[in-house]
Amino acid sequence: MSRLLSRGDTDSPEGDAEALEVRLSGARPSAIRWKGSWHPIERIALSWQLDVNWWRARIYRDYYKVLADGMALVIYHDLLTGSWALQRVYD
Repeated sequence: MSRLLSRGDTDSPEGDAEALEVRLSGARPSAIRWKGSWHPIERIALSWQLDVNWWRARIYRDYYKVLADGMALVIYHDLLTGSWALQRVYD
């Protein structure tokens, strides 16, 4: 079971996800700050890039399905704004 933090999902990314602070190791996320605490990323299970709607409101993001402190999460890096966000938490 998962809890979606936005109205969309990674295939339809409209809506508001939860903003994150992210520490990087090279270009990859190594820890996230969520709910006031830092959570080290133990593993990146999957990564993919989304580039849609280039003809109107473009969405250009790198997505990561990660394991952090025993939690499975989907986070993304918005390549247009530089911001990071949490999109999904798997229970």
